[in-house]
Amino acid sequence: MAYTVKQVAALSGVSVRTLHFYDETGLLKPARQAANGYRFYEEAQLLTLQQILFYRELGFELKQIARILGRADFEKVAALQAHREVLTETLARAARLIETIDKTIDHLKGTKNMTSEDLFAGFSVAAGKDRFDEQIELGGEPNDCKVSARDTNGAMCAFEFTGGGGGPRHLHHDQDEWIYIVDGEFEFQVGEKRFHLGARESVFLPRKVPHAWSSIGGKPGTVIDVYQPAGRMEEFFRELGKYRNRPWVHEVLTLPELKQLFREHGMDVAGPPLTGEWKVDEEGRMTSA
Repeated sequence: MAYTVKQVAALSGVSVRTLHFYDETGLLKPARQAANGYRFYEEAQLLTLQQILFYRELGFELKQIARILGRADFEKVAALQAHREVLTETLARAARLIETIDKTIDHLKGTKNMTSEDLFAGFSVAAGKDRFDEQIELGGEPNDCKVSARDTNGAMCAFEFTGGGGGPRHLHHDQDEWIYIVDGEFEFQVGEKRFHLGARESVFLPRKVPHAWSSIGGKPGTVIDVYQPAGRMEEFFRELGKYRNRPWVHEVLTLPELKQLFREHGMDVAGPPLTGEWKVDEEGRMTSA
């Protein structure tokens, strides 16, 4: 069955003007266009529009969505499963907070007493969870916020990361960083110095000094990562967390866009990661070997 642009607008809630814009930019082309200029859409285009709306809801920019949908290995079912996971986690967190709000309202009205533990239910951080139950992943590896900037008035924030690491060399303009190894073995490059660290060891990464780190042999480990002051690290990790499944962030953003993302959060990219080799393709995207 074919739908006119007005019918698609009515079905989806997307304006006719926006659908025309998606066509003009190549984000969503109609199945065909009649001689009189009328656009017609079929099921394949409706499914693509659904993906666009899901990614928009998750905070992606249109140019990022275009790159994701344009990849040869893009798979609709896998994408829908990833969307469902994110929305399920968000719904569960909202339900817990609503329950806490309802108990607080009853307590303030005097209809039901609330214990001190109930007062802060939903705000304690359990093992394998993060401060706001967001379940942020970096390249598919969990990075749980344990202490938020909101808790410290911006003085510091702390994360528990489990995985291999491997991000690019970078520096923080206004933050010192301290990493404690819970388990596993990691290699660190801090300025010109190289460190091989294991469980119960730690390293200090001063502001304005380029650094990078990665697990040894690709084996995952766990670290506690502390930033002082907190800066915009939570926002930075939330942005990276949008790319929780393939394609990863470096496969969607061009190198200039990745550098801009770091700059917007108080950092500069200073070089490739410690492991593998980054190559930039003809479209400016990075591939890691």
